[in-house]
Amino acid sequence: MAASIMPNTNLCDQLGAFNTWRDRQLRLLKQLQPWLRQQGLYTLETRNAIDRAQRALRDEHMTVAVAGEFSRGKTELINALFFAHHGRRLLPADAGRTTMCPTEIFCDENQPPYLRLLPIETRRNEHSLASLRDQPDQWVHTDLDLNDPESLSRDLQKLTQSRPATRHEAAELGLVAEPEPSETEGCSIPRWRLAQLNIRHPLLAQGLRILDTPGLNAIGSEPELTFEMLPAAHAVLFVLAADTGVTRSDLHVWQRFIQRPGHVGRRGLMVVLNKTDTLWDELRSSRQIAESIVKQCREVALALGVSHDQVFATSAQKALLARVQNNAALEQRSGIASLEKYLGNAMMANRLDIIRHEHIYSIQQALDALETLITRRLERNGNQRGNLAGLADQSDAAIGRMLESAQHAQAHYQASVDTYKQSLAAFNQHGRTLLSALDVRTLDQTLDTIRASMTGAWTTHGLKEAMRALFKEINVRLEVAGKQTQLMRRLLRTVYRRFQSEHGFRLAMPAMISIVRHQVELGLLDQEAEIFRNSARTTLMEQHFVTKRYFRTIVSRSQAIFQMAYDEANHWRETALLPLSIEVKEHRDALTRQMADLRHAGDSRKTIQQRIEALQRDDARLRTQIASIARVHALLLDPAASAPARASGQN
Repeated sequence: MAASIMPNTNLCDQLGAFNTWRDRQLRLLKQLQPWLRQQGLYTLETRNAIDRAQRALRDEHMTVAVAGEFSRGKTELINALFFAHHGRRLLPADAGRTTMCPTEIFCDENQPPYLRLLPIETRRNEHSLASLRDQPDQWVHTDLDLNDPESLSRDLQKLTQSRPATRHEAAELGLVAEPEPSETEGCSIPRWRLAQLNIRHPLLAQGLRILDTPGLNAIGSEPELTFEMLPAAHAVLFVLAADTGVTRSDLHVWQRFIQRPGHVGRRGLMVVLNKTDTLWDELRSSRQIAESIVKQCREVALALGVSHDQVFATSAQKALLARVQNNAALEQRSGIASLEKYLGNAMMANRLDIIRHEHIYSIQQALDALETLITRRLERNGNQRGNLAGLADQSDAAIGRMLESAQHAQAHYQASVDTYKQSLAAFNQHGRTLLSALDVRTLDQTLDTIRASMTGAWTTHGLKEAMRALFKEINVRLEVAGKQTQLMRRLLRTVYRRFQSEHGFRLAMPAMISIVRHQVELGLLDQEAEIFRNSARTTLMEQHFVTKRYFRTIVSRSQAIFQMAYDEANHWRETALLPLSIEVKEHRDALTRQMADLRHAGDSRKTIQQRIEALQRDDARLRTQIASIARVHALLLDPAASAPARASGQN
């Protein structure tokens, strides 16, 4: 009977609809590329925008992170939301502490089900979790038999394992020591650093990934969770317990790892007030219980600074029981359905938002630039037709005077082009200085020097000073980068305005680069570093381990931020002047064509009509291009669009 239970259809339907939309978008972009090439419109800006959008669309993964303190029912919530169709509790969720290490849950259909466990001892080296994922010899691998419930249960119990350790070893591994009741000198630490569970599931097969995190200490001691895995999740479930409310440690996890100060409130964030069944008092009426739960949800929203509709009261244990027993009334009372619906909507909104605003939006901008380019070509054609029509009644002397005037106009324009080339050279020089300041490779050389000074700094004061040297170097580089972007923006505005005022160009000013976002991120990282430098944990750790932990946490993240800033700056440097460069060339070609028309008109009036007819045919082709681009615009913006029409169907 349990095997017939289906996973929740709400999330399945939403993921399925998203995947359908994504596949249509990919087909549209695939059809768009050869059409753009055929029409001579495949600019560097358009090609880069399509490449970025295709990469984003092909990323099929959507991550839900479940975070909170120990014993809040996080794992049971995962069981209720995603694994009730097994007809039993899949992940271990007994009383007390359960999952002791971060656990990634996904479906790789090319591999049989397995559980991979990364020993806690790997924290002694400087390898990141990302690099260790590709080192199978570092993991303990267990194949899972989904048809044997008892064997499966025993294997998954490994997620809860801990082991005894000395306090010295715990400090060396960067862990907070947990004393055993019967010991005074020893302590207990997690046996595993990270777990990966590959298991068959319809939702997981559609690209859903689940990240189950342990409590405060585990999050804080594994920096990639703090700086990469949690921020990258498309949805985050922050779990509290109704029987404890918002405790001091809950608030610490929330403020430090979920909604860190200085960060904009994230989308797809849900607060789950779990274990509401502890409030189901048989001596109170259903109305009184409901009012009590609503009141507690409001208090939670106020304490965490979120809207009331982001807080969900649930009982994960009762929800799991209801779904296993097919008890609709109990499932409704558990509150799981409203959370599930919001989760699905939030995931879709987050994923679509990322793709649309960061990738599809860049395609829209590239297409806007193409529309402007084609519109300007139509205008030039119209001007040329008007000029040619006026030549029919002109004398040879008049045509000669017009040719002389056109030559003067061309000479004046060439002077502007020469000035433009000088500005372009200066722009590129500033660009090279900007990229040098943001180049991670040169930053790494400084890091090596700082690392050596840290290794030789045997005093706490010397160690902290060496750490501060990193951000001193970073701030110097950011000052250089900020100055260069300012100079480049000024040059860009000057050269655009010159062509706008002197030659009638109507190009929109390109988007201006700013490194402020990255400066803010690095400033927040500096604050995190200061906390790390001054924490009691840092003081107690062995000096060589502090060096490793510091570089693995703060340095790796600063390198990633610098790389993002470098990529953005490089892309902007390559594309900011592209629309103007194209317009400069087209205007020059139009002037050349005008003089050729005047010369031909002096030789034979018959060629005037032939040229007008050629321009009319070109007008029809350009209008067809604009209509095709408008259809692509509409299809890119409509998430529910039917199968996209072939853009390449028009010539």
